[in-house]
Amino acid sequence: MQHIWSVLCQKSSIDFETNLVSLFECIEEVNLVFNNTKDANSEKIVIPVNWQLVNYWVVDSGEEEGDLEMKIEFVNPDGVIFNSYENKISLQKNIKRFRSRTNINGFEVSKSGRYKVFVNYKKGGEYVKISELPVDINISFNIPPEGNIGLNNN
Repeated sequence: MQHIWSVLCQKSSIDFETNLVSLFECIEEVNLVFNNTKDANSEKIVIPVNWQLVNYWVVDSGEEEGDLEMKIEFVNPDGVIFNSYENKISLQKNIKRFRSRTNINGFEVSKSGRYKVFVNYKKGGEYVKISELPVDINISFNIPPEGNIGLNNN
């Protein structure tokens, strides 16, 4: 089994007549602006977006049907894994190539910086990292200065 590419996007579509995949709203950077102090004081902020991780694989000749076990890890700017998902894909016999799509609901962040999505698959009983996708997260807060809350300065 050979991993060819991975893309993080919001949506993907596979045309059933041509089997071509279209990737929509590919994610490289996310800018978040909050307008209240509740979010500014929060240790974790969940980005309420549904994402998809799309991978393209080639099956080596001679490989039989079985399961592809994947693990997706989310790593914060400090290098700490803060979340992970596991996904098992059943492979059919005589498949030469395929795409896998993993749906991810929300993304938890704590500060601005470069987050990473690691794609791993199980080979010989152990997970091996095969792809690393960076996602730059920029968080800013538009908090009105104290004393000006609710005032209209026209």
